[in-house]
Amino acid sequence: MKKHLLTYIAALFMAACGNNKTEQWELRTPDGSQARTVSIDTMEMSNPFIIFDREKPAYYMTGDGGYVWKSSDLRLWNGPYNVLALDTLEWMGARPQITAPEIHKYRGRYYYVATFTRDDVTIDNVSGKDVPRRSCQLLVSDSIEGPYKPIPAETPLLRADQASRGATFITDEFDAGYLIYSHDWCQSGEGTTQIILMTDDLARQIGEPYIMFQASQNPWSAGEGSVPSPIMDGPWLFDTEELELGMLFATEIDGKSAVGVAYSEKNHGLNGPWHIEPQPLLTGGYGQPMLFNDFDGSLVMVLHKDTIVNGKRKNIPQLIEADNQFARLKIKGRYNY
Repeated sequence: MKKHLLTYIAALFMAACGNNKTEQWELRTPDGSQARTVSIDTMEMSNPFIIFDREKPAYYMTGDGGYVWKSSDLRLWNGPYNVLALDTLEWMGARPQITAPEIHKYRGRYYYVATFTRDDVTIDNVSGKDVPRRSCQLLVSDSIEGPYKPIPAETPLLRADQASRGATFITDEFDAGYLIYSHDWCQSGEGTTQIILMTDDLARQIGEPYIMFQASQNPWSAGEGSVPSPIMDGPWLFDTEELELGMLFATEIDGKSAVGVAYSEKNHGLNGPWHIEPQPLLTGGYGQPMLFNDFDGSLVMVLHKDTIVNGKRKNIPQLIEADNQFARLKIKGRYNY
């Protein structure tokens, strides 16, 4: 009897110790200072992304740098908060550059999709310029507020010798997960939008990537000197109510950021073929678009705008109301809070 009692007490003790080891996570600012509240039209952020989580309920915005801001009305944002728990044993290290992050909910968990860059690691040299280790990776968490950790895997999600950027995540009608990203034009000479099928745990790719389209297919894109721009970045998939599958993307025209749209042939889905619309959707410094639904269900586009503020050039987040009720995505105007 005494032996059973001691075993029971030992089990309780081990359970208690285990509970003490359980990670307690709460939103914190990167340097431990008090979070601040700012208006979105005064923020500086490149590649903004917004998701509305009805379980909280709250809006979450992230962008270059990887930090997260939180809001109840899309106008005022509280933060920044750190939601990442990076592993120094992973290829991206503890302090990589983080660009174009997104947060997606999939099968009850949250996935942080971003581009990670290691300037201290070189994978290629193109025309005398080193190409750093830059690749898209997913991190996972049980909560939208983190901590997001690398998904255990024997190999990186994408090839180590190929620079990639601007990834997004989408599922098909069978709930299979796909990563859509751009092969970095700094290495390839021309940006290409590519897609890969992933394993159920989103840790590895299945098969080889498929090129959906490339920068040279864009009929209106041009960089400095009227040379067609090699930039093809920031893919974002969406459906119209007439069941057309579209993709927003970022490029440039006349040396300034611009937003284009491509559509897959009807009933062809992700496989395409894809056709870029003959005219840009937005020009004049708009870049890296994505879409989300607000609390009322309205479709909203968030992206950054290259803006001069007090004589300095900054990227400011912009909210635009969009409409997908027909076969093509339409811009309605500035979003009203």
